[in-house]
Amino acid sequence: MSEILNLEKVIQLIDPILKEMGLRFYDMNFNEVSKTLRIFIDKKDGDITVGDCKRVSNQISRALDETDLIGFPYTLEISSPGIERPLKTPQHFEWAEGKMAVLTLADKKIRGYIRNVTNKGVYIAIEDQEEFIDFKSIIKAKLMEELVYDKRR
Repeated sequence: MSEILNLEKVIQLIDPILKEMGLRFYDMNFNEVSKTLRIFIDKKDGDITVGDCKRVSNQISRALDETDLIGFPYTLEISSPGIERPLKTPQHFEWAEGKMAVLTLADKKIRGYIRNVTNKGVYIAIEDQEEFIDFKSIIKAKLMEELVYDKRR
């Protein structure tokens, strides 16, 4: 969390804008040194385009300018979280159900398909079995791009 910018208030401001545009908020970070606010957006069905990022940037920039949430010069960047996106929240895991992920735990890495998500953790299919992993034990997680015959799925 940033000490000079209330990210929760920024999320409250931008979330309705994104929903109205048929998009969803995925993640955000603020670099206090470079004063760069990065907002990652996603679509339920389809990929984020440069056009999407431009439209969102214009709308969010206007909304931020109309409020006093950011009282200093800053740079706004809008982006997709990418194919191999980080999974940080239970909602990220829910959106990723059925997809291949790599979870880093304290003592091992697990690679498998996300099968089900509960409020306590995630069920992941590894070879011919399912394993429950508590969110508290996940150090890092991300989706993995699946390649089939050297082509993206």
